[in-house]
This record gives sequence, structure tokens and C-alpha cells, in this order.
Amino acid sequence: MEGDRVKSKTTLIVIILAFFISGCGITSSYKIKEKKPEEIKIEAPKLQLRVGEKFTYKAEWMGIDVGSATLLVKEIMQLNGHEVYHIVAEANTISFAEKLFPVEDKISTYIDTKELYPIRFDKKQKEGKKIRDEYVDFDQENGKAVCISRITNERKEFNIPKGAHDPVSCIYYFRLSNIKSGETLFANVHLDDKNWFLETRIGNTGIVKIKNLGNWQAFMAQPMSWFQGELNRNAKVSIWFSADKQRIPILIVVQSSIPFVGTVTVTLQKVE
Repeated sequence: MEGDRVKSKTTLIVIILAFFISGCGITSSYKIKEKKPEEIKIEAPKLQLRVGEKFTYKAEWMGIDVGSATLLVKEIMQLNGHEVYHIVAEANTISFAEKLFPVEDKISTYIDTKELYPIRFDKKQKEGKKIRDEYVDFDQENGKAVCISRITNERKEFNIPKGAHDPVSCIYYFRLSNIKSGETLFANVHLDDKNWFLETRIGNTGIVKIKNLGNWQAFMAQPMSWFQGELNRNAKVSIWFSADKQRIPILIVVQSSIPFVGTVTVTLQKVE
């Protein structure tokens, strides 16, 4: 029972993030033409994020729209003595998925503008009948994280690796990191009271054609998460990023280990 709950939760998290699940095949929203690594150059990333940058996404399952999501760099502000990027990720189910399992999530991460690690992770989630409203303050210098629930007022403290990320901050950390094809990047992620080890392999390069947005030179990243030395096998995730300095996540393909879920794709719809 617990295993099924964790698998379902993992699938939802991936869809929600975006960055977010064989049997369905490729939908008509995108096409990929693989290229040799030497044919596509992965440019050095921007040195900083642009306030107002917003990405809008659509999630599909078997060619049916099931959800939407946005990523927004809202502002630069001060928090707990740090200058931070305030980034907001939102996700909602639509269509029949709204009736089967309604999701309404709003997640904020506050990332130190210099060190690129989170100072706070704030989430308000409605998933089915479950509601969560809590935040985690990261004391990166001392390797501590404090989680406080706004619903129960419960306070929990955890030891974390220094420089630990949350699921949203690690996307932006990746976007601002220097990488090359064939490399592997590593990061620690604190999520749901646990410390995960994230291994991201830089894989294929290619031309990704997104419906209504045209062709993108891109490269694929394959994140794998580990907990206490055990690989999480609940889903296989492939994320395609634009190979230019913007490093935009343009396509996510998630293949779930849950037979009835199959494959979910998340495609970029709009850049602002």
C-alpha cells in the first residue's frame, strides 16, 4: 500500500514540475530528430536569471490534455539575509483528469542569487483530498532544514548536505551550470523530509520540433534519484533543454513503472 502511494506521488511530482510520465508512444505535440553531439553545440548558460521570465507547459497522456503548468521568475528580493530569486511553479489538472484526481499546486522556491541554492521552499498543494501548506527554511551554512506546517503548526528539523536543493531550485541550478555532452551532474535534494541524491546524465542531442513553436536545437538530460543508496525506479524521465544560453526546458517525457499510467509528456507552449 505504501509502495503504491509513493509511486503515485512520484508520478504526480514529475508532472507538476516540471522539471515533470510503455505504451503510449510519441504524441503529435513534438518530434525529435537526433543529431551527433558535434553537430549541436551546448552554449554556455546565462550568468543570471531574468525577472519576468515565464514558461507555460501542457501535459498530455495518450494524446489527451491532462494538465498545465507554469514556471515564473517573479522577482529578486531579500530573505533571511540573502538576496534571492523568487521563483513560482504552478500546476493544475484539466479535462477528465480534474475529475479523476484534481491537482492544484503552487510552489515557491527562493534561490540565493550567488550560490544558486534554496533559502526557502514553500508549497501549497491540493491533490485529491489531500491538502498541504508548509514551508522549509534552509540553513545552508549549518546543514539544517526546518519544515513548518501552516495547517498543524508542526515543526520538524532535519540535517541536510550543505548546498542541498529542492525539486524546483535544482532545475534552475542545472540551467545555470556549465555542462558538456556526455557529462554527469550531481546534486543533493531535500524533499518530503528525506535527502535524495540526484544524478543527471547529459545524453543525446537533436532537433526537437514543438507544435506551434518550431524547431529547437536541444540536448537531453536524464535525472535519476537515489535514497539511501537505492535507485528510485518508479519512473524514467527524459528532459530536453534548448542548447542555447537560455537553457529552456522544452520537453519532458516520463515513463512510469505503473502499467496503467504509461507515458506522460509535458511540452513547452509559450515563452515570455
